[in-house]
Amino acid sequence: MASRRSRSRARRRRRPSVLAGLFKLGLGLIVLLAGVLTVAFVDANWRFSRLSRNTSTRVFSAPFVLEEGLFVERRDLTERLSRLGYRTVQGLPTRPGEYSRRFRSYDIYLNGFDYPDEPSEPLLVRIRMGFGHVARIINLDTGATLEQARLEPEALSIFSGDTHTDRALVPLDELPDQLINAVISVEDRRFHRHPGIDPKAIVRALLANLRSGGVVQGGSTITQQLAKNLYPNSGNRTIVRKIWESLAAFGLEAFRSKDAILETYLNNIYLAQRGPVSILGVGAAARHYFGKDVRSLSLSESALIAGLIQSPGRYQPHRHAVEARKRRDVVLRLMRDEGFISNDQLEPASQAALGLRPEPSPAPRRAPYFLDSVGEALGKLGLHDPGDRTGLRVFTTLDPLLQARAEKVLSRSLSSFEKGYPRLRPMPGGMLQGALIAIRPRDGAVLAMVGGRDYGRTQFNRVTQAHRQPGSLFKPFVYLAGFRKAQDAHDDSFTPATVLDDSPLEMRVGGKDWTPQNFDLEYRGPVSARRALALSLNVPTIRAAQAIGLDEVVRTARRCGIKSPLRAIPSIALGTMEVTPIEAAAAFTPIVNLGVRTAPRLITHVADEKGRSRHVPRALREAVITPEAAYLTLDLMRDVVLYGTGASIWSYGVKGDFAGKTGTTDDGRDAWFVGFHPDFLALVWVGFDNNRPLKVGGSALALPIWAELARDAGLDPDRRWERPDGLVDEVIDPETGLLASWRCHDQTWETFIEGSAPREQCNHSDRRDPSWANRLLQWFRRTRE
Repeated sequence: MASRRSRSRARRRRRPSVLAGLFKLGLGLIVLLAGVLTVAFVDANWRFSRLSRNTSTRVFSAPFVLEEGLFVERRDLTERLSRLGYRTVQGLPTRPGEYSRRFRSYDIYLNGFDYPDEPSEPLLVRIRMGFGHVARIINLDTGATLEQARLEPEALSIFSGDTHTDRALVPLDELPDQLINAVISVEDRRFHRHPGIDPKAIVRALLANLRSGGVVQGGSTITQQLAKNLYPNSGNRTIVRKIWESLAAFGLEAFRSKDAILETYLNNIYLAQRGPVSILGVGAAARHYFGKDVRSLSLSESALIAGLIQSPGRYQPHRHAVEARKRRDVVLRLMRDEGFISNDQLEPASQAALGLRPEPSPAPRRAPYFLDSVGEALGKLGLHDPGDRTGLRVFTTLDPLLQARAEKVLSRSLSSFEKGYPRLRPMPGGMLQGALIAIRPRDGAVLAMVGGRDYGRTQFNRVTQAHRQPGSLFKPFVYLAGFRKAQDAHDDSFTPATVLDDSPLEMRVGGKDWTPQNFDLEYRGPVSARRALALSLNVPTIRAAQAIGLDEVVRTARRCGIKSPLRAIPSIALGTMEVTPIEAAAAFTPIVNLGVRTAPRLITHVADEKGRSRHVPRALREAVITPEAAYLTLDLMRDVVLYGTGASIWSYGVKGDFAGKTGTTDDGRDAWFVGFHPDFLALVWVGFDNNRPLKVGGSALALPIWAELARDAGLDPDRRWERPDGLVDEVIDPETGLLASWRCHDQTWETFIEGSAPREQCNHSDRRDPSWANRLLQWFRRTRE
């Protein structure tokens, strides 16, 4: 009896303990589930925040600005439109990204573009062409005359850190409603009514798949698809991962608005592949497929992009046009069924052509040496590293058409030189290399930069990193120094007519004997400064530098922008110091700009992901020499290409007002040519990285590259330099450099800075008097205006 009572009491004691255990277990499960939900919710929203900000830094070229009076060849304008993906149509264009060409005009439906200074909407314009110039720009919607019209810049590259992605963040309120409705219709028609998971969609998809015997529909919502993108490297599609993604979807819906979820989804969904680069988001996809801003998409184009979401590879429209069209039409019908469009809208959209731009090249990064320099410039500006994916939009000075031509001409020419000159063929130690930089002189904008013939082989940028001897390229600064000094002193100590001695010269420099010689090993006796520079004579230039003062030569070179070490020794006149090509090119801008120096500039604007402009310094313009001294030097350099060492440029079809200078180092290891036009300056270097001798001059190697580029640079042949005030013309005797008298048989006009013209007349008493006819001719020359 007692035993039964004790067992009963034991059972009563065990019963509460079991209930307590079950309660604790249940409480533990609840706490565990709450913890899992908390972790899932927090982790999903943290990843969402990073994904919504995770946008690529995009780098753009300069836009091509059309304005009245602009010189532009029609073939160049057509090529620029083609590069941007514009499509030729018959008749008047009806959609952005189209153009038609008539006899003397272009009708262009410009794409809208979010410029940092002033965003533009799509615009239909007519460009009326004169004889090589833009005659008038007309807004065809209003009939008004426009001051200018801009072809949008080309996308050059995407900086995305270690990943290769192209993504352009576009706010939801700037996306076309028809694009948003197309995506919702095909991907998640109940998006605004479910909490992240749609049981009806899952059941509907399951029944459809069972009926078809395969997977024809998915039940994932837009939120679930976005949650899936939050975990891109989570391995295979397991049940655990599906559960975790569902929890993440609930977490997003709990803490984020529908608009925020949809915006992030549309900016991050995978839509295409271009080589190693993944195209993410509708903004980048619109550029990739149609060459236009996403804000300008038509109904049919919006439906096509929405249809690609399910399978971008299967419906890739460039390769699978039929499948892509069918998929687009499915989306359009779903939009009709959902009430987003009417039957009247459905029919024309279904009949529309795909309207694709030509498939972009698999190589997304053009102008690689230029882009490396852009990355360095961003760092110097104190902006974020271009690889940290902060969504910057970087607008540069690059002219993409000129850049493409520069790359081709450099590569083609170097290969041709190797075939034509056996000594230049590749040997152990390296192949023939070259570098090219083109600058717009008035503001220093770098229009093209090629740092070598093969970026894949070596990323060493010879434009900015190679320190080479400029050789004869430096000589103009000697003559410029002389003109400046004479102008300051108001005397005729050095002028274009100054007679220099071209005879053997022996000097002692640094305790050693030095016997400089001319490149052709010949001597010409007395020569004028003008002729000495035109023929690039070494000995007269050295004598000129000594007469002017070596310290004065150094100061002048410094004022023009040469920062590399310079020594005031006689050999500086022959360019024996070392400079980089970009430094040398920039030093000539004061001559081109008649006294104003401009610094090379690669970046014009930087905007962050919210469109706010970051500080970028303005173009540097600094008056460093007098206009008169600059013009005299320029005028002498004109003679270099008229009859001197650079005269062969005209055989390549170059037209216009040009000046230039060849450069060859004393040991033949470097070949140079710099040439310029009022709107254009370009410099070319050719040589071996290991300093192997070329034994060929700049006129044979660097000049042809420059001339081919200048010929195709679209320069106005009618542009001329304006001669500054403060210059006078006098008739002189070229043998003595003095004013010509009636006794001088050889006479020529020469230009002088006021106050520096010779004051004495020549007196050839041992010569016969000139004929009366010659005297009359001299009189007419003296009295010309």
